[in-house]
Amino acid sequence: MNEMSEETSKAKEYQRKKQILTLFNLFFTPAVLLLIILSPLSLQWKLWSISVGGNAYLAVAIYFVCLSVFMLIFDLPLSFYSGYYLEHRYGLSNQSWKSWVKDLCKRSLLSFVISCVLLEALYALIWYSPNLWWLYAWCGYALVSYVMGKLFPVLIVPLFYKYSRVTDEHLNHEILDLAKRFDLPVENVYALNLSRTTKKANAAFMGFGKTKRVVLSDTLINNFTVEEVKTVVAHELGHYKHHDVWRHFGFGVLISCLSFWIAYQLIGPMASYLGYYGAHDIACMPLLFLIFYVFGIVLTPLHNGFSRWLERGADRFAIAACPEKNVFASCMEKLGSMNLADPDPNPIYEWFFYDHPALRKRIRMIQTDPA
Repeated sequence: MNEMSEETSKAKEYQRKKQILTLFNLFFTPAVLLLIILSPLSLQWKLWSISVGGNAYLAVAIYFVCLSVFMLIFDLPLSFYSGYYLEHRYGLSNQSWKSWVKDLCKRSLLSFVISCVLLEALYALIWYSPNLWWLYAWCGYALVSYVMGKLFPVLIVPLFYKYSRVTDEHLNHEILDLAKRFDLPVENVYALNLSRTTKKANAAFMGFGKTKRVVLSDTLINNFTVEEVKTVVAHELGHYKHHDVWRHFGFGVLISCLSFWIAYQLIGPMASYLGYYGAHDIACMPLLFLIFYVFGIVLTPLHNGFSRWLERGADRFAIAACPEKNVFASCMEKLGSMNLADPDPNPIYEWFFYDHPALRKRIRMIQTDPA
């Protein structure tokens, strides 16, 4: 009991620090964007980008470099404290300093390249269709989201981790037999060397079409019993059976339509009030980001509530497929212990930020579910 109490206390302490960082960053990012918008910085970057770039598209790229470097300077201490120091402080990281910096550089560069390409396309739409750019941008966003969903498992994940086949033949047989029982055409069950960076355990259902796959971290496979791993896999198969990837995709596309329309409605009047020319003015880029960011914050509880509803459905599928409720409970408790999850977070924080129900709620729901 004392050992469990100390473990729960450690988890709560770790999560409390992570939550403070999350809340700080929630207001810190828009504060930095406001600093850029209300100071001469944005106009200076614009003039410099135009003079150096020579054409509108190169000016967009140069301006985005200035903005990205400025944001990175402010964000770097937070990223280090949250992603490196805290993870080592609480014994969750296996990553060396050099490896962490290397991954940070890869993530930052990848994010910059993708974002820059999308920004160039966005400004092309704004310049050539001032009244309908938001609609075309929304259609483009939906297409890019679909393509990235297909490419993420096969192109992005391998930049950081390695896939391998599940080598435990008994476990592999049990997983495939589980899928066959429910007529689920799942042939791709992969192990991922998550232990390269962390001691945490995880599993996921990824991809669309031919790239769809169930992915299990090696930390999960190595520390959980076969029955517990089957329960986790059953949860992921529940997402597949319920078409949750498509439901997430559809929900995101609908929300993004409203987001682009609101940005279109607000950018003109706000730019005029602040002394900018309008959406086509690259000096308005931080303002455009701020509008999307604030709208995203407002919709965070709705998005996470939808996600928690899907997760509860996947949990019910898991317990129907693997009806040993004590195995499900032990699996959740072990996941919570390995990930230092707070079993009972603040209800308001959970409502706003959690995309999964809290662990104790998941266990309680399964134990009291008559099915």
